[in-house]
Amino acid sequence: MVEYIEFEINDFARFRSFQKIFHKLKIDKESRSFEDWKIYLEYFDEEAKSYFGWYSEEENTDWLKKWESTPLDIRWKDKSLKRKWDFESMIASFEDGEYELVSCEKKSDKKARLFFAPYSHPYGGTGCMQALVKSFGFTIIEISDE
Repeated sequence: MVEYIEFEINDFARFRSFQKIFHKLKIDKESRSFEDWKIYLEYFDEEAKSYFGWYSEEENTDWLKKWESTPLDIRWKDKSLKRKWDFESMIASFEDGEYELVSCEKKSDKKARLFFAPYSHPYGGTGCMQALVKSFGFTIIEISDE
């Protein structure tokens, strides 16, 4: 079954850039030959890169200590533990997700859909796809992933 993420396009030139990285991820996923995460950076402009958290090892270590020391009932609610997507993790999530990237198509002047087909459930979720969409400044309208 093909599922989708529908989003609002606010800049057609950026949508074309978005389609290029989508295509790159699709080809690499199909061939099971993802490159080093740094290669994918060339597809992102500075605005898209700024969406992600670029944490140092020290920041990651400090965050993990705080995460692990926070009681479970508080952990998910504590705003100080919320972080931006890490770029490398987003790329790894595309690689590890149990789904096929199908297509990314413009549906109207203002809307587009990223289509994907899960192999089974659970398939890894749409988090990395949502991060990709949002990093280009697009607004998610609907997620169909039943």
